[in-house]
Amino acid sequence: MDETSTTRHWLDDPPTVGAILVSHNGATWLPKVLASFAHMFYAPTTWRVVDVSSTDGSADLLRDSFGAERITYAASGTGFGEAVRLGLESMPHTDWIWLLHDDSSVLPGTLSGLLDTATSAPDIAAVGPKIREWPSLRRLLEVGLTITATGSRETGLETGEPDAGQHDRPRDVLAVNTAGMLIRRDVWDELNGLDPNLRLYFDDIDFGWRVARAGYRTMTAPAAVLFHAESSRRGTRTRTAGDLPHWEERRAAIYTLLANSPMPRFLWQYVRLFFGSLLRVVGLLIGKDPEAASDELLALRSAYTHPFKLIKARRRRRATAKRSHRAIRHLLAPFWLPYQHGFDMVRDTATALIKPEAVESVGRRSTTLDQAPDETEDLDDGPSLLQRRPWLATVLVLIVLSVIAGRGLFGGGLHGGALLPAPGSAGGWWDLLLGARHDVGLPSETLAPVFALPLAVLATPVWFHPGLVITVAMVFAVPLAALTAHRFGRQISSHRVPRMVWAVSYALCVVATGAVSQGRLGTVVALVVLPIIANTAWQLAEKPGWQLALRLGIWIAFASAFAPIVLPMSLGGLLILWYAEGRWVRGQLVVAAVVPLVLLGPWLAQRALRPWRTWWEAGSPLPGSATVREVVLGRAGGPGAAPEWLTVGVLVLALVALVPRRTRTGVLLSWLVALLGQGAALAGTLVTYSTHAGPADITPWVGIPTVVWIGGLLTAVLLAVPAALSWPRPALTAAVVVALVLPVGTLGWWVVRGDADPLDDGRDNVVPVFLAERPGDTLILTGSIRGGVDYRVVAGDGPFLGQEAVTASSAEASRLTAIVRRVLAQATTADIDSLGELGIDSIYAPSADPEVSRRIDAAPRLSPAGSDQPGSRVWTLAPQPTNDAADVPWWHRGIGVLQALAWFVAIVLTAPVRRRAAPEPLDDQEDAEVTA
Repeated sequence: MDETSTTRHWLDDPPTVGAILVSHNGATWLPKVLASFAHMFYAPTTWRVVDVSSTDGSADLLRDSFGAERITYAASGTGFGEAVRLGLESMPHTDWIWLLHDDSSVLPGTLSGLLDTATSAPDIAAVGPKIREWPSLRRLLEVGLTITATGSRETGLETGEPDAGQHDRPRDVLAVNTAGMLIRRDVWDELNGLDPNLRLYFDDIDFGWRVARAGYRTMTAPAAVLFHAESSRRGTRTRTAGDLPHWEERRAAIYTLLANSPMPRFLWQYVRLFFGSLLRVVGLLIGKDPEAASDELLALRSAYTHPFKLIKARRRRRATAKRSHRAIRHLLAPFWLPYQHGFDMVRDTATALIKPEAVESVGRRSTTLDQAPDETEDLDDGPSLLQRRPWLATVLVLIVLSVIAGRGLFGGGLHGGALLPAPGSAGGWWDLLLGARHDVGLPSETLAPVFALPLAVLATPVWFHPGLVITVAMVFAVPLAALTAHRFGRQISSHRVPRMVWAVSYALCVVATGAVSQGRLGTVVALVVLPIIANTAWQLAEKPGWQLALRLGIWIAFASAFAPIVLPMSLGGLLILWYAEGRWVRGQLVVAAVVPLVLLGPWLAQRALRPWRTWWEAGSPLPGSATVREVVLGRAGGPGAAPEWLTVGVLVLALVALVPRRTRTGVLLSWLVALLGQGAALAGTLVTYSTHAGPADITPWVGIPTVVWIGGLLTAVLLAVPAALSWPRPALTAAVVVALVLPVGTLGWWVVRGDADPLDDGRDNVVPVFLAERPGDTLILTGSIRGGVDYRVVAGDGPFLGQEAVTASSAEASRLTAIVRRVLAQATTADIDSLGELGIDSIYAPSADPEVSRRIDAAPRLSPAGSDQPGSRVWTLAPQPTNDAADVPWWHRGIGVLQALAWFVAIVLTAPVRRRAAPEPLDDQEDAEVTA
């Protein structure tokens, strides 16, 4: 059939069409593009060309084809919509506007096919061709466009789908590509053209969305075929100054969704896109694409840090909207499509984890060339693993020794000392944070401790064995601390063997203080993390940046969640940096100081209401007993501590390290940090604190500042090594022997003694088993009438780690105190009924005082029961308890959710992404190769 058939009624009164060709470094495609314009059945009425600062000869080709009078030149960085606007200013008014790219070739019937559809109904405002891939010419790229709720550009086509006529029926769509888009001029003017905030990407979808809301239609015209090279999207176009960054496409997607989504869907989209983008970052990092992860973060930052642009854009769209969003909802992608994409992403991520060889690694650094010179030596061939990779061999030895020292502690049920057992599943910690009720006995007004969040996250993969997380942290504390210390050591020393001795010595200080044996989980976690904090602070001082500052704040918050005393000590360290490093790092230090305050949130304020309570670490507030002598010699008191004489040599060497001038600056800084720890430890021996409802006058455990003191001295010795290498051989040998006393002696003591006692593994029977299985709570009484009776209420078989910080409200505690006093004085039926109203259905005395037992026996409605522990007594209440768990204030759950989100956002924002390197401009020969 002839293309100029008389069935085209628009030929009776042909509409005027103004064609605008926008070009930017399109010399590779322009010869064929310009040649295709010469054979059209129906040509545009007028032409206008806009060249955006081309540097590859495109301008010459355009002048030869159109003449200089039809060309408008635009500055570098001009967006596509702005370029079209410049072209329209110098072009006569026409009925239709035809937009063309410099990498899109047409067929003779392309424009006439567009007009066939465009003139078929009066409400059609925009028409787009069927776009096929260039140079394949057969594969379909687009036959209409839409967008998903997560910002994905959807064509409805399979990847590489060939054109077999399956999409040759015109249909209504949300949008069509600007390559070949035919638009009514009056509608263009009504909507003020393309959004200038969308310079290249998603301007077509945004315009089509606005067209639909304005009451017009956008249609495909499959009879019109156009071939598109998609050079900008594929990165085959020569880049110059002013070109858009790679992350602009994702920013444009977010902007388009937020600018066009109606209320209240906008609010949901605003939150959804933010956290969805952060999840994409995580997936891209796991999938080994740090550049794409960086693009996602930069796009997110750009989209969300310009709220006023978004407000203005939404206001402009409201002014032109005549149809509701419901009326055009069928033009958007189905609601389930993002979930399909999510499934595909999870599948690809799982493939990257399970079968990484099947995933292409993007932008990975060399594993050998980027290492320090002394580390690459480990990769050389040698007769043994120790010679080839000495640090790896050292860590393996520490792991083996940890297994030996932790003998009998691998059942997954560690408890004892300050350590409470883990819950029955990871859900216990999640429920503690986000649950509607706290199963801790009496109603509570205190917030759940923040350390329950990382424990819940880490325990989720081993859901029904959360105790494994605690076991790994406690039993393998030495190799974990050695790894983090050695990482920091690489920043401050290039001498491998001294650095390894230093890292092992620091790690052994963790067990030498007795922290592991006494179940001081907070101390163990904090001491493992402290080298990371120091390492990050060192990097921040060398190369300031907001991301490093944020990362430093996160690590401080993480350690402080388990041991709040880390926070004031870290702030003290930041003050030292403040005065030592100058103005250029002070803004970042403020960020590092503020971030932990935000991440710890109200829970920190709850602790800080009584400042000395910051000494209360994760677990039971087990009192410390350190003396000044013990602190000076690196011990925190209590069972499980190594002999004090093992650290005397470190004190001597640290004093000697002050002598050489060559290394004195670093040594003095290390001494300053050590004295900060020493001062905090000595202050801890002079104060006491109390818990919310527990006993007063608890002496703090000072293990953390004590190890900071010894760690600072060890660092001073390490920094003095370069100067010590010039000493006479006898003096150097003596110094080496003294330096080895701490690691070798502590190592031998640790392996022989082990980690147990009071730390233990197995069931922690706070109450007899049959009481734990009863529906109500148990009132535990200890002490005597003469010396005073203490009480506590437990649910089930007793509190798990984290519940010790969730204590009863003062009102309920006072009420129970009064009831217990009356029960022990002269109980009445009303008193026993009051116990039932509090959810208590049994009383347990582990070591029953005879006088206490006699008075309870005299109480009405109490039935003596047997006990499986010698010397203990049990009584059960006749009335059934009326409540079995403590209600949580409604705002607790909101705070828990906000804290979890804050941690997630902060961690993703510090992800190890990498920005894309700007590609070098292609020379003429490379242009020819790309064309070929």
